[in-house]
Amino acid sequence: MHLFSFRMKDGNCLVIYAKDESSAMDVLKGMGLHSTPAGVRIVTAFVANFALTDTGDLHTTLLDRGTLEDFASDYPLLHAAREHSYADFGDSRPEMASEPVLFNDLTRQDAHNWDRRDKSVISYAVQQERQRFSD
Repeated sequence: MHLFSFRMKDGNCLVIYAKDESSAMDVLKGMGLHSTPAGVRIVTAFVANFALTDTGDLHTTLLDRGTLEDFASDYPLLHAAREHSYADFGDSRPEMASEPVLFNDLTRQDAHNWDRRDKSVISYAVQQERQRFSD
């Protein structure tokens, strides 16, 4: 069994646990999505926390830097835009080494340090990633 990542043409990504790529594709087809896959690959790193909220929802947080690095290759334009902004301002680090670092949304963690240019660069990269595989 493997985790398969489907990079969808609309910019989203789906992760499916299946015995092989064909089985994962069958699951994907059965979901009735509006978007089609642009690519598929085996996920090599994945750690997530699912926390139950007081309202009964599950809040998902990626907790491992390797998970985001594994998915970064699916979003090269966004990755380049973030690297450009982090070169100016640095990335998020905890004050104390014992504090956990949440890797679920790096842009928002440092957005208070970014000016309009950096926010526009990220926004533009997101638009480009969403359109990169569109028909």
